[in-house]
Amino acid sequence: MAKPAKPRTKTKSATPDRLARASSSAGLSIRAIEVFVVLAKAGTMVAAAEELKLSQPAVSQMIAGLEQWLGRRLLDRSVRPPVLTLQGTALLKHAAAIVDSVRQFQSAARLGSAAPLPLLRIGILNSFATTMGPHVFNRLRNIAAEWSIDSGFHATRFRTVLDRDFDFAITADESAVPDELKVSPILSEPFLVIAPAAYRTGNFSLPKLAKDLDLIRFGRDAMLHSRLDHALERHGVAAQHRFHLDTTEGVLAMIAVGSGWTILPPLAVIKALMRGDAIRALPFPGKPFHRTINVVSLKNERFDIAQQIRGAAVEALKEHFLPPLRALLPAAAALTTLHGPGK
Repeated sequence: MAKPAKPRTKTKSATPDRLARASSSAGLSIRAIEVFVVLAKAGTMVAAAEELKLSQPAVSQMIAGLEQWLGRRLLDRSVRPPVLTLQGTALLKHAAAIVDSVRQFQSAARLGSAAPLPLLRIGILNSFATTMGPHVFNRLRNIAAEWSIDSGFHATRFRTVLDRDFDFAITADESAVPDELKVSPILSEPFLVIAPAAYRTGNFSLPKLAKDLDLIRFGRDAMLHSRLDHALERHGVAAQHRFHLDTTEGVLAMIAVGSGWTILPPLAVIKALMRGDAIRALPFPGKPFHRTINVVSLKNERFDIAQQIRGAAVEALKEHFLPPLRALLPAAAALTTLHGPGK
């Protein structure tokens, strides 16, 4: 006689909690939280979409999904552009901490790996990007599978590395260095007076130059502008200017046609001088003053990559900048200092 089959005992599977279910939810994801953080910083859906390289509807959909999952409104859409609600403001710092922790996790996972970095984000000074950038990136092309490079003003502030908007920066930022950052110098160079080639005067003086031609301002670095203004004031020159441009190329093009004069370092003008543009570079009268270009990184995080960037930058400067500088502007070359490995 066959034994009766034992009754099956049903095993009750554990009901996943809400956070576990969220791993497959369209509403809550690391990407959606990152979108929320970027949107709060950028201020508009359009700006956030541009920074994230997403479409505006995709950004809007992720925020709506996150709001639906939370059961809370993160944005007040009754105003244009939308602003954070009180709930959104309260959650922002926690969201930012999550995004920061994920980035630290990714960096730690890559640390010590011989494989190329999946992505390297670097902010780079405009004058360095247009002269030495191609040589540096060609030397380092194999350390990352993908590069994201920005030469805008805000991309080269200490704050962008501290906020993890960029992994590294090549910058001449003169603001106070945050304790969390490591700053490694590459190049110190003097500022020069740049005038049209056709401008000739027996006894050169800044007051006469300022009287004869318009001052053309470059860039948006308020601290550097203040330094230049003080230097001009010591020579009796008022800091008024007629033009303000965001690129050195634009400034130099205006000077070449006789529209004015400016103050720039050699790295910003060396290509124009090598091309034979109609400009001339004169020593700044009196005691020289300099700017220093640095590689900036977070302390104790991928400093090996920062040193590779620094080494490649120094080698590029030594090979492609110093020889023409010595040939075209020997006095400026004598006041230029190359720092770091391989100098």
